[in-house]
Amino acid sequence: MINLKNKIVRGSMILLLLVGLFNMLNFLYHIIMARILPIEQFGLLKRVFAFLYIGAIFMESIQTVVVKYASIPEQNDGKLKNIFIRATKGIIKPAMTIAILFLITSLIISPILNIPLSILFATTIFIVGSMFAPINRGILQGQQRFWALGFSMLGEAIFKICASLLLVYLGFGVLGAVWGVVISIFLSLALSLVYLRKIFKSEVLFAKLEGIRAYSKPVFLVTLVLILFINVDVLLSGYFFDQTSAGIYALASTIGLIIFIGVQPVNKVLFPIAVNDSAINKKSKTNFIRAIVLISIICLIALSIIFLFTDKILYLLSNKSLPQAVMPTILLSIGTVFLSLSSSLLYYKLSQGKTSNYLWMLSFLVIEIILLCLFSESLVSYSYAFLFSNVILFFGSFAVLRK
Repeated sequence: MINLKNKIVRGSMILLLLVGLFNMLNFLYHIIMARILPIEQFGLLKRVFAFLYIGAIFMESIQTVVVKYASIPEQNDGKLKNIFIRATKGIIKPAMTIAILFLITSLIISPILNIPLSILFATTIFIVGSMFAPINRGILQGQQRFWALGFSMLGEAIFKICASLLLVYLGFGVLGAVWGVVISIFLSLALSLVYLRKIFKSEVLFAKLEGIRAYSKPVFLVTLVLILFINVDVLLSGYFFDQTSAGIYALASTIGLIIFIGVQPVNKVLFPIAVNDSAINKKSKTNFIRAIVLISIICLIALSIIFLFTDKILYLLSNKSLPQAVMPTILLSIGTVFLSLSSSLLYYKLSQGKTSNYLWMLSFLVIEIILLCLFSESLVSYSYAFLFSNVILFFGSFAVLRK
C-alpha cells in the first residue's frame, strides 16, 4: 500500500499533476505539428528535436548539479543567491563556446542530414538558453518547491504551443515550429525568476560548493547518455531510411518518449530528498523503493494503453492510418520502459555520491549505435535494436556508478 502522506509520494503527486499537464501539452504540440505539417516535414522536425535535446543534456545535467547543492539542509536564501550568481557567471563562457562550436558543426551536419542552416541556427539559440534556465529550476527543485517548479515548466509548454502554432500558420513551417520552442525557453526562464524573488532580496552569503567540478563530470555524462539513448535512433533514421519511413519512425518514437518523460517527475522528487537524507546520514533506500514502485505503475499503465490502442493513438497523432508503425511503436515503448528504470537507478546513485566508473556509460551508447547500424534493414528490426540496447543499459546500470 502506498502511503500518500510520504514526501516522495506527495511530491511526486504534485509534479505528476503539473508535469503531467506539461507533458500533455508537449504531446499536444507534437499532435498539432504532425497534423499541420506534411509527414516528411514532421520527420524533419523530429530530427531537429534530436539536436534540441542537446540543449536538454545541458539543462538536465546543470539542473541536477544545482539540485545537489541546493538540497543541502544548511542552505538558506543568502547562500542560494550566491549559488545562483556563481552558477550564472560560470555558465556564460561555456554557453558561448558551445554555441560557436555547434554553429561550425552545423555547416557539416546540414547537408548530411538535410536540415536547413536557418533551423540549426535557431537550435543554437535554444541550446544557449537551455543552459541558464536549469539554474533557477534547480534551486526550486533542491528546495522541494515542487509547485513553483511545475508551474514554471507548465508555462514553457503553453508558450511553446502558442508561439509555434502562430509562426507555422504565418507560413514559417518547420522553422516556425522550432522558433516557438526557442521563444518558450526564454519566457519560461523569466517566469522561474519570479518564483525566486524572495531569494534575490536576501543578502548574499558564501555557499560551500566542495567537489562541484568533480561531481559535474559524471552527472553530465550520465545525462548525455540517457538523452542520446532516446534520440540517436531518431537522428540516424534520417540517414538509414527514406523521408517517409523516417517520419513514420519519428511518430512511433514520440509515443515511446511519453513514457520516459512521464516518469521524470518521480525522479525529480526523489533526487533532492535522497540528497538531503544522505547529508544527514539517513538511509534513503526505502524512498528509492517507493519511487521505483510508482515508476513501475506508471510504465505498466502506459504500456497497457499503448498495447490496446496503438493504431488509434497513431491515428490521433498523425490523422493517418499507419499500420506499418504499429510494431515499431510497441517495441520502442517497451525499450523506453527499460530506459526509464535505468534513469531512476542512475540518478539515485548520483544522489548518493556514487560517481566512480562513470566513463563506462559511454560503452552503452556505442553499443546502441552499433546495433542500430547493424539492424537498419527495416523499421521493425531497427526498433528491436533500440529495445535490446536499452535492456543492455538497464542491466549495465547496476554495475556502473560506484563509490
